[in-house]
Amino acid sequence: MTDGKVAKIRVLVVDDSRLTRISIKTTLKNVQDEIEFIGEAEDGSQALEMASSLKPHVILMDIGMPIMDGVKATQSIKNRHPEIKVVMLTSHEEEADVLDAFSSGANSYCLKETPPEMLVHVIKSTAHGACWIDPKIARIVMNQLLPNHRPVGLPENNGTSALTEREIDVLKLVTQGLNNAEISDKLCISMNTVKTHLKNIFQKLEVEDRTAAALKALKERII
Repeated sequence: MTDGKVAKIRVLVVDDSRLTRISIKTTLKNVQDEIEFIGEAEDGSQALEMASSLKPHVILMDIGMPIMDGVKATQSIKNRHPEIKVVMLTSHEEEADVLDAFSSGANSYCLKETPPEMLVHVIKSTAHGACWIDPKIARIVMNQLLPNHRPVGLPENNGTSALTEREIDVLKLVTQGLNNAEISDKLCISMNTVKTHLKNIFQKLEVEDRTAAALKALKERII
């Protein structure tokens, strides 16, 4: 607090889409009395440097970015500056991405379709120590907290119909012979996310390795 005024929440925006950065900047400038837009980065590597120099209170972080994705950037930033709050602002709704984000140290998870007024609320609440999770993906976190709970709609035998769209994307690339690094680059996701998807695929297809998964996918026309 300075001169009787509450300090503004300093926000850094990290997204590889220029249009997205402009849109967020416009939203934040409409609440200048509460939030201060201090800068923007187009990848995680830039975000890491700017976090050290600008000292933001909150970072709005995308996940899928070139050079360094949002999960890796969040982990690095949290290791160096644990006091900085990170809000994942992304279009990613896959379970692996959500869990990777929180494992890396993210404080909140917000989808890009969130209305501007709600985004402002998320920034303010996160800055003050709250954890905000978009209702659309909250069930993913709940499923991890309640391991005996089976999501509605999944078959009891956890069969092939339980594969998510992103898991099918990964499986397609596996059948094409791509390795984990190539899949990571192709889908703009972290290596940890690729490994998580593969682990889930192996479990659901009841196979032990990627070769068996590819053969079963082709044999049973899963892709």
